[in-house]
Amino acid sequence: MEFNQITQLERELIFILKEEYSFYQSLYILIDKQKDMVKFEKDEQLLELFTEIDRCHKRIQDSETKITDLKENNAKMFRIASSAPEVRKLVNSITTLVKKNIGLIHENESYLKNRHDRLKSELDKLKSSHKILQYIREAPPTPMFIDGKN
Repeated sequence: MEFNQITQLERELIFILKEEYSFYQSLYILIDKQKDMVKFEKDEQLLELFTEIDRCHKRIQDSETKITDLKENNAKMFRIASSAPEVRKLVNSITTLVKKNIGLIHENESYLKNRHDRLKSELDKLKSSHKILQYIREAPPTPMFIDGKN
């Protein structure tokens, strides 16, 4: 009977891990899409994408809770079921995907930091050029008359 429970737990674990693998694949695609938007400055869709990634963050927390619940129900059976070859293969695949996702996230952070620094530099240049223009002006601007009209 315990063998059947372990087999059932293994099947359940495989089902959950396949869902997680699929999820992390789609997360990779989302993060890659975000990188392209940041890299090519397509800001109009960036907010929607950040919202989607925030939703994914909540999904990751739900997944962790689901696996933790399975583990806490019967730790001994979970340990045996999680050592199955197919489970190990799925776990290794998910681990690889997570590492790739983290790499993409670091690239995105680098792009965003560079972009932020560039924008900040440009704003500083605009501020200083505005101050220079104020010093150059001798008198406050007055309305100009063209063809007798104000």
